Order: sequence, then structure tokens, then C-alpha cells
Amino acid sequence: MARATSRQENRAQRLTQILDAARACVRADGFHGASLSRISARASMSGGHIYQYFETKEAIMLALCERDFDDFLHHITTLEDYASRDEDAVVEALSNEIMSLLSHDRSALTLEIIAEAGRNPKFLDLVSRVDDQIRSAFRTIIRPFLAGLSDQDIDERAETLLVMARGLAVHICTRPTSDHRLLATTFKISFRGALSTGSARVERKME
Repeated sequence: MARATSRQENRAQRLTQILDAARACVRADGFHGASLSRISARASMSGGHIYQYFETKEAIMLALCERDFDDFLHHITTLEDYASRDEDAVVEALSNEIMSLLSHDRSALTLEIIAEAGRNPKFLDLVSRVDDQIRSAFRTIIRPFLAGLSDQDIDERAETLLVMARGLAVHICTRPTSDHRLLATTFKISFRGALSTGSARVERKME
């Protein structure tokens, strides 16, 4: 049993080693510039050794994206516990979490993933699936504060938060010197707007 555990730990360590190397190469050279030879050199492993864990470079990139998105989702879904708290606490917690997650490094990788999704259906499927999960988490967080609104109203607000988070990632990537406190305030304004039940009545009058 101990030997099996040791093998599992060794495999997990090797996978992390490969994915960390792939991430560094993508940040330096982009998805297509990050060749297997560069990844293997960065990981201090031979190409043949890497093939014991991943069949193709595409498989490495998909696993890298999965890992990054899983980490993001873990942080967002833990905020569902705030759904029973007051509005100010929820706005502060989600805004702080979003800004802590949207580092320049993560945002740059997100842009690479989105660009690849426009070319590769496997990456598009991954991005679409993750978007659905994030959207669902946002719905869970905001629903308790929107009593009396329709599912469509709540879906529209969850979509607003998703678009805002995606837009922040783009902004941080293209303007890494941006003041994060200012961006956090911008997200809070959008979040409070999404929690406003009055805006729903205005929107319905305009339709």
C-alpha cells in the first residue's frame, strides 16, 4: 500500500513538474510557440519521459487549462457560503476574491486559452463548460438577494458578473500597471448593480 502511495505521489509530482513547465513556456512563447522540446527542457525531462504522462502537446495544454480553471472554480464556489450573509459582506468577499485571482500571469494565460478556443473545438468545449460552472456559482451567490425576480432576471445578472470578470482579465493582461484597488471598486459597482431589484423593473419597461 505504501509503495502504491509513493508511486501516486511521484506521478503527481511529475505531472505538476510538466504543467508548471508548460505554463512558463506558454507565458513566454504563447500556445503555439511552447513546443514540446521547450517544455521538456524547462521541466528537465526528456520528451520520451513526458510522453509517459501525456500523449500529445495538445493533451498537455488541455491539462494545463483544466488545472487553472479548476483552481479558479474552487475559489469561486467556496464563496457560495456567503449566500446566507448580508449584501455588503458578499460584495466585499466576491470582489476581493476575483481581484486576487486575476493576476497578470493568470489573465495572460486566460487570453491564450480564449484565443485557442477560437481555433480548437476541444478548448472551446472546455471554456464553455467552465463558463457554465462559473455562471452557476454566481447564480447561487446572488439568488438569495434577488427574491421576487424571475430566473431570467437572475441569469442576466449572473451573465453580467461573468462578462465583467472576463473583461477584467483582458484589462489586467493588456494594462498590467492598472490600479487593482480601482478595478476592485469598478467590480463592486457592477456587482451592486447586479444585486439591484430596481434595475429589473427599469429594464422591463424598456423592452
